[in-house]
Amino acid sequence: MKLKIGFILNGFTVLALGLQVQVNGLPGKRYEGFLNRNRSIAALAAMLFLITALVTSCVPAAQASQISSGNGRVASVTGPAIVIDENTLMSLYETKIPAVVMIQVTIENQGSINPFGFGTPQQRGQGSGFIIDTDGHILTNNHVVDDASKIKVVLHNGKTLDAQVVGTDKENDLGLIKVDPQGLSGITPLTLGDSDAIKPGQMAIALGSPYGLEGSITAGIVSGTGRSMPGSTERPIADVIQTDAAINPGNSGGPLLNSKGEVIGINTAIEPSSNGIGFCVPINTAKTLLPALLKGGEVKNAWLGIAGVDIDEELASKLSLPVKSGVYIVNVTKDSPAEKAGLKGSGEDQQNEPAAGGDIIVAVDGKTVTKVENLIIYFNTRTPGDKVTLSIYRDGKSQMVDVTLGEWPSDNRLTQQPRQSPTPTPKAPDGFDFGPFHWDWQFPFPEPKQPGN
Repeated sequence: MKLKIGFILNGFTVLALGLQVQVNGLPGKRYEGFLNRNRSIAALAAMLFLITALVTSCVPAAQASQISSGNGRVASVTGPAIVIDENTLMSLYETKIPAVVMIQVTIENQGSINPFGFGTPQQRGQGSGFIIDTDGHILTNNHVVDDASKIKVVLHNGKTLDAQVVGTDKENDLGLIKVDPQGLSGITPLTLGDSDAIKPGQMAIALGSPYGLEGSITAGIVSGTGRSMPGSTERPIADVIQTDAAINPGNSGGPLLNSKGEVIGINTAIEPSSNGIGFCVPINTAKTLLPALLKGGEVKNAWLGIAGVDIDEELASKLSLPVKSGVYIVNVTKDSPAEKAGLKGSGEDQQNEPAAGGDIIVAVDGKTVTKVENLIIYFNTRTPGDKVTLSIYRDGKSQMVDVTLGEWPSDNRLTQQPRQSPTPTPKAPDGFDFGPFHWDWQFPFPEPKQPGN
């Protein structure tokens, strides 16, 4: 009768005293005869093997990805990978958190809803933001500062500053506010990175003030890129970053950093029915629109006036389309730039699916268009009144169409819900919770004075 004792050590499976060794499924030799002849030697051999395995398991994951099996074959060693390095996190936190602020807003509501004469109730909210230059500009979400009658910024050092809205972009959920730059003395603004360069699996670090807990940090990874989600006016926000770094009420407007400490996104929304699915406006969108935000007021987004869907193999085959990618126009809005330019939509069949006969957009100003988001991203670089040239297919033939873009109206869509939305067939804006923003109601009692202010 053989006694077998199992050990699991960082990917190694050791069976002793039958001493059958496996390294990630690579079978070793069975030394049964040897054990029967001398059990004490076998026990010693097993102990030596265990010590070797323990030493090997202590090798850092980055250095122990491959270990020779001794016969010329290479066996990979699986073990707990180091995803987040705490020294990196602590260093980033110490250097970057001073530029992250808590934003407190007050919205005066018309009329009174209380019978006791306390005055008009105030809706107060709290979000986050981050300093982007030495002139006192702070980037955040539009939904953090929208309709605010009073804005206060609380710095990491506890100092409170008054702020004013400089510019907003409702369609891309961006807000730019400003404080007195003298109040930011000694604080280094955050560096804006390149969100086009990020890849799923890279480190993602969220900073902000969830539930008013100023100076909070959570870490995770970039879970996905190239998502889209509906904006406040039903215009999709393109190239959205998905992350599992915890985002909670109060995080809205705070930065999402990469491992270099560069801002790659702005914490914006969460999937309310999930645990660990957050969405961030890509920083490249903010960088593109920053000049318009700095000019002040509401950014006017360019508008084409179509409802379209991404072409895939299934749609191309069903409708016998001449191309396998592009944007298929289903509907054209009345009196829109698209209608004035003569673009044609297909309409829908009895199953509410795209019918035949619609134009296909394959490029804009020479830039390839494979999905609706390509149009949105490009139109973010244009303003109402700009002229663009669309490359389209109509009735199987290619042609060019010039369009003068209009201004995005609040009650129209650029597109139907894209097929690549983060959630299946979301109903904008109910499919998302833009409330990583913390609200409460208060009556206008006198505010307590803060020390040093």
